[in-house]
Amino acid sequence: MLTRRAPGHEQVEAGAPTVWYDLVDPTDEEIRGIERACEVTLPTRAALGSIELSSRIGVSDDVLRLVVPYFSHDDDAPPSPVCFLLAPHALVTLRYAASPAFDLAAMRVAQAPSTTAAGILVTILETAIATDADRLQRVSSETGQLSTRIFGLPHRRSGVLRRMLTEVGQQEGRLTRMRLSATGLQFIVLFLHDCGNPAFDKPLHQRLVAVRKDLDVLAGFDSQLTDKLQFLLDAVLGFINIDQNDVIKLLTVASVVSIPPVILAGIWGMNFRNMPELNWPHGYAFALGAILLSVALPLLWFKRRGWL
Repeated sequence: MLTRRAPGHEQVEAGAPTVWYDLVDPTDEEIRGIERACEVTLPTRAALGSIELSSRIGVSDDVLRLVVPYFSHDDDAPPSPVCFLLAPHALVTLRYAASPAFDLAAMRVAQAPSTTAAGILVTILETAIATDADRLQRVSSETGQLSTRIFGLPHRRSGVLRRMLTEVGQQEGRLTRMRLSATGLQFIVLFLHDCGNPAFDKPLHQRLVAVRKDLDVLAGFDSQLTDKLQFLLDAVLGFINIDQNDVIKLLTVASVVSIPPVILAGIWGMNFRNMPELNWPHGYAFALGAILLSVALPLLWFKRRGWL
């Protein structure tokens, strides 16, 4: 029923014809063996990276070819292409990374041994969307926690805000990878929904309708998270600007406050012969008092204006 071929991983269910060949980063020998067994031609990895719709979806010799150029397997690995080849009696999947979605699909297929190749394909689509939904939930939860941290900080320093800016970027990167994957799956689901292939009977067609609706829901959820992350990005940048403005304001106040005492010290520090202050008995104390007063008056004025 199911054959999964991967480096160090091979699982074959005995006593039943193989319906699903799952190739994970296969060798040339494995590719040739599957091509002979299923009478299909597997594309190269370079060919799977094409983004043209005509290269993603096609039918040749009763073999349906469906390609997702950027399939997000998990949060740690970068997206990699996935190819589905649906022959009349077998499904061949070609991928280059481990995927929880495919592992979950294998478990479901093992529990339903009478599943057809078309049914297995629909099951993989369902599990891919289910895992994406779980990942979106995690991104939503982490985004909520990040929002609480950003707006709950008692002292928003630039160093902390920069780290949060990095976290916002990482969350947006995860969301972008899932969005690219969901877009590729959406093309496949729309094609299967409208192609009229007899392999997809009424129950499978109803499941495709449900998958299509799930993708629409995920697209709306993705849009909300994107708006939320954009809001957090703007908020963090705004707080960074406020923090920098506070520093500039402090430097401005310090520079303004220092101007009067510098002027007074410069005047009384001049070495002219006829300076009446030189003969004052309390001239030194008067000069120090005037300098201190010239510092205190601007500080009091800035404080009254709310700049301190």
